[in-house]
Amino acid sequence: MNYYALFYEVVDDFVNRRAPFRQEHLRLANEARERGEIIFAGALAEPAAALIVFLVDDKTKVESFARNDPYVQNGLAKKWEVRPWNVVVGNEPLSSSSAPAGGTILRRWSARTTEAQLPKYLQHFSKNVLPELRGVTGYLGSTVSLHRLENEVQIVVETNWRSLDSIRSFSGPDLEAAVVAPEAAALLTSYDRRVQHSEIAVRDVL
Repeated sequence: MNYYALFYEVVDDFVNRRAPFRQEHLRLANEARERGEIIFAGALAEPAAALIVFLVDDKTKVESFARNDPYVQNGLAKKWEVRPWNVVVGNEPLSSSSAPAGGTILRRWSARTTEAQLPKYLQHFSKNVLPELRGVTGYLGSTVSLHRLENEVQIVVETNWRSLDSIRSFSGPDLEAAVVAPEAAALLTSYDRRVQHSEIAVRDVL
């Protein structure tokens, strides 16, 4: 994941002219924040400008946000620019940027596979599962951990969510049903059909 700064050079009298487009702009920004993509956003003064800081895996996501922003589409942003930002002091991890720890939900699922199939599963998770998760409002991040056994590898997938309703958008009405695509199942020797949910009470992030 990388930080990017999105700068807007805005028109004169921007504050008054933005009114018809502000609600849609904020909707897009809040959805990106729910996905953990926007860390913070705000305005700069004298001269007027806007700054939005993203934490994403690909610069194209920031560029896509700008192109779909009604401020850009309707000419309120005269010019926009995306620049990589190398954070030296301080950082805001994905999972803690979107919500306080208390009340968020941890969804845990495990499976087993062989050493030979493990790279294929991890590739599937990165290329197929993560993009789907990031498109769900309320998804806050995930961790995949491995435990090597004598003849197999145990995979543990833990995803963080803002609420059970957010999870339901991903899983469907049966919250505890595991969501496993056929192509993923083909790479596994066994896997949980049901998942576990826990409420996160304390999170310490350095």
